[in-house]
Amino acid sequence: MRLRSLPATLAIVFGGCAIASFCHGAEDADATQGFKPLFSDAALKDWRQCGPGRFIVTNGVATGEGGMGLWWYAGRQFTNFVLRGEFVQEQEIADSGVFLRFPDPKADPWNAVHQGHEMDIGDPLPKDQTWRTGSIYPFKASTEASTKSLGLWNEYEITCVGQNYSVRMNGKLVLEWTDPKQRTRSGFIGLQNFNDGKTVRHRNVRIKELP
Repeated sequence: MRLRSLPATLAIVFGGCAIASFCHGAEDADATQGFKPLFSDAALKDWRQCGPGRFIVTNGVATGEGGMGLWWYAGRQFTNFVLRGEFVQEQEIADSGVFLRFPDPKADPWNAVHQGHEMDIGDPLPKDQTWRTGSIYPFKASTEASTKSLGLWNEYEITCVGQNYSVRMNGKLVLEWTDPKQRTRSGFIGLQNFNDGKTVRHRNVRIKELP
């Protein structure tokens, strides 16, 4: 499913591409728990495209096209946090990912791959189990994808505290992992757009910092 008609209200451009409008929608239900929405008007101005492709945002939904590229939140770095968001895959094995704690990528989207960690969004039943949705690729496979049928929105929650990572998918704990080589570090977060001709959309991304 591709973007159709676009409201002629506020226009936003990411990665030098044509853009759709963005509107707030409902107030973030997690605000009282200390979560900061990263797709608000104020936060969207701090997102940057690195590498090929683009993200188009309309009505609070970010759609990745082309790649392999990185759309990253340059507003600040995070150390210990809980990151929540939602994604939908429009076709089987439509590929994306959520990048965690990577340094300034400059002009190279692969910096997030090689110097950060990625929660994979892709195949529920891959040959390489670290490609399974919910895994920290290529280090730790999720126990299962726990994703819904194609075209339905999935909710994820990623917790990063020191060397420890956990992932919940649609409320189910699918991964717990301690990075044996990494001490507590700060870094940026971002989303992957992948050139596979398939569509992954993201929405309602928000973050809560932890001590």
